[in-house]
Amino acid sequence: MQLVGDRSFVSSRDLDFLAFSFARMRSLGRYLCTDAITGNMDEDCRARFLRHYANCYEQLQENTKKM
Repeated sequence: MQLVGDRSFVSSRDLDFLAFSFARMRSLGRYLCTDAITGNMDEDCRARFLRHYANCYEQLQENTKKM
């Protein structure tokens, strides 16, 4: 994370990594509270993260079914 003035800036690459990591943990049976994960994110960041998290989780589930 980089700081820009008084606002925090999270790159899309960082969000991708976090979303995939949390989706993988969920696919392995870990309970995750997305409200706790996204609690300090602004609304745009939160929406992007949750979309990517859902897509990653869905892909992981599909890959698991193929095995």
